[in-house]
This record gives sequence, structure tokens and C-alpha cells, in this order.
Amino acid sequence: MRLLMSLMLALLPALATGENFRTEAPSEMDRRYMETQIGALEDIARLELGRQFNGNKYNDLTVLQALLDRKLVKPDETAKLQGMGMILGEILRKEKGLYWTIYLDNLGRSRALEIPGKREFVFPVTMISRRVEAGVDVKVATVYDNAAKIVDEIQDKRGFY
Repeated sequence: MRLLMSLMLALLPALATGENFRTEAPSEMDRRYMETQIGALEDIARLELGRQFNGNKYNDLTVLQALLDRKLVKPDETAKLQGMGMILGEILRKEKGLYWTIYLDNLGRSRALEIPGKREFVFPVTMISRRVEAGVDVKVATVYDNAAKIVDEIQDKRGFY
């Protein structure tokens, strides 16, 4: 049931639009915005936890979890929560061979990870923020594992190994 819910959250924008979307490469402004959001979290992690993000999946997921557990990022801090999703997305990107894109549809503009070979997407930027804002007790490693399973299933059915 949780996997199905995660799948729906990840694919909701694509399903809601009936495939009426377009994509574009992230602009320099998009990249700077992402760097700024991640940088704000790096500052908090260093100052409050004595830790830092280093690109290692287990380290970074642990630091993200500590930021939530210690309530160093609050439910009303959407930009920081979405920055956490960007860090989660960067881990997914590296591990699964995805790439960042800007997804545009009738609901707006979103940062997404595109799965090569097919125009299917995951939306990691909001995977943590939506849950935290809804009052759900977030287990970052579980969110990551569920997203990775979704990507694996899409890649497998499309002939990727």
C-alpha cells in the first residue's frame, strides 16, 4: 500500500495532466536556486549537527533524517524541506542514472528527474516536504527506497538494466 501511495505521489503530475506536458533543461537560475537551497541545509547541518552532506547515500540520508528528527527544519519551512528533496533527488540521480529536467504542465513548473529512454518522471523535490507538511512521521531512507523501487520498476519494464 505504501509503495502504491509513493508511486502515486511521484507520478501525480504526469497522471493529472494526461501526458500534456513539456520539459526543458534547467536554467542557470534553476541550478543556482537548487544550490542555494542545498547550501542552506548544509549550513544547518554543519552548525547544529557537526555533519555535512558529502554525496554518500548513507551519510546524506542520515543527515537529512537528523535534521527532521531534531526539528531543525520546521513543517512551515517549505523551501528548506524542498531542498531536502533536492538532496534526495541528487542521490537518486547519481545512483539510477537519471537527469534533472524542468517539467511544465497546466499545473505549473516543477523540478523533476527524468528516466532516460522514456519520458517518465519522479518528483523528489516534494517527496519530503509534502509528507512533513501533512504531519507524517517521515523516514527519509524509506522515502528514498520507495522512490528507487519506482525508478527500478520503470527502468525494468522499459528494458533498462
